[in-house]
Amino acid sequence: MMIRHIGVALASVALLNTPALADSSARPAARDVSLMTYNVHGLPWPIAEDRSADLAAIGTRLKAMRAIGAQPGIVVLQEAFIANAKAIGQTAGYRYSAFGPGEDAAPVPRADDDFVSDGSRMVGERLGKHVDSGLAIFSDYPILAVRRMAYPVCAGYDCLANKGAVAALIAVPGIATPIVVVDTHLNSNGASGAGSPRASYAYRRQLDLLANFVASLEAGDRPILVAGDFNVGQDLRRRTHFDVRMLGGGAGLQAAIVSCRTARCAIAEPSDMAFSIGRAKDWMMYRPSSTVAIRPVALAAPFGHAANGAMLSDHVGISVRYRIDTLATPVSPTTMIASR
Repeated sequence: MMIRHIGVALASVALLNTPALADSSARPAARDVSLMTYNVHGLPWPIAEDRSADLAAIGTRLKAMRAIGAQPGIVVLQEAFIANAKAIGQTAGYRYSAFGPGEDAAPVPRADDDFVSDGSRMVGERLGKHVDSGLAIFSDYPILAVRRMAYPVCAGYDCLANKGAVAALIAVPGIATPIVVVDTHLNSNGASGAGSPRASYAYRRQLDLLANFVASLEAGDRPILVAGDFNVGQDLRRRTHFDVRMLGGGAGLQAAIVSCRTARCAIAEPSDMAFSIGRAKDWMMYRPSSTVAIRPVALAAPFGHAANGAMLSDHVGISVRYRIDTLATPVSPTTMIASR
């Protein structure tokens, strides 16, 4: 597994200067933080048609949202492979950015040697990585540290990209401890061209590695927000493994959409939200801690269908607004995402 860590020393200094609470009477008011996840279909030509106009339009729309104070504070992208996709954050006016693993493939665990060696070049396997992970995190708030992980096991055409996960430690003003934000993109199913048995095996292995990655971040008393293209879809086996590894007893995350059904969150663009939920590919999850409460309070689909049915991508861009409230003084305010 390839895991990189950037800025440990700088992050230590930054976190030492992060305000901590002296006692419960000094607790700040709850703070709302919005996060959007969007697979922008930023594939290179000739795999996809020229995407430059639509990708530029995404950045321009986010910039327009910023002009009226409606932009998400944090945006995570998938399939941001080409330069026009990576430039969305700059166009939209985000001050801070982090990108996922580059094209350097992760070492394959010995237990998966046979699976990888049986791969077919006809569907893109055993041909090396031709693009990076396509992951990007854009933030209005300072990014203190970044950690990356590439999936060493893949199936089909997905193997041409170095899919994985990226975690960013983000300092949001008004919250006593930084937030960990994780962005990921998992192996597709039918679109991979590899056939269900291989795609399913790669998917399970990636979910296992992602759950371990989340657990290894040592978030301590920080909230964790996880989002991305999980490619769950309608496959019952995928959904079962997703529930086991990401929710409940695995990574211990809660699905924002599921929580919102109980809490009756406000929902903007309900038809596009329903469309995205029905596809079951794009997920937003969270985990509170003993010292930091977090709950979703609103959902939206700011990048969906136009009046004529057209979309800027083949996914809907969906967002959740979280309400984060410090309950007690963080036990270890200087704990950071540790390198391994």
